[in-house]
Amino acid sequence: MKCPYCSTEMTKGTIYGDRYALKWLPEDKKLFLGLWAKGGTKVGVGGVFERPQVESYMCRSCSKMIIDLPQEQDA
Repeated sequence: MKCPYCSTEMTKGTIYGDRYALKWLPEDKKLFLGLWAKGGTKVGVGGVFERPQVESYMCRSCSKMIIDLPQEQDA
C-alpha cells in the first residue's frame, strides 16, 4: 500500500493491545476517573482469551498509520 501522504510504500503489521480493547476517544472526551474509556470506538478486537489486535499499515517516512476499523465499533 502506498502512503496517501507521501507516496512511500507502507509496511503492513498488527497493533496488539494488552488486557483490554484499544479504544479511540475524540479529544473532547476524557478517561472516566482517569482509568478507562467510557464510550469511544473500539480499534482492536479479540476473543475472551485473545489479545485485542488490529491490522495496520505504517509509513516509516512520514510516521503515519492507516488502520481499518473492525466491524464491531461501538463500545
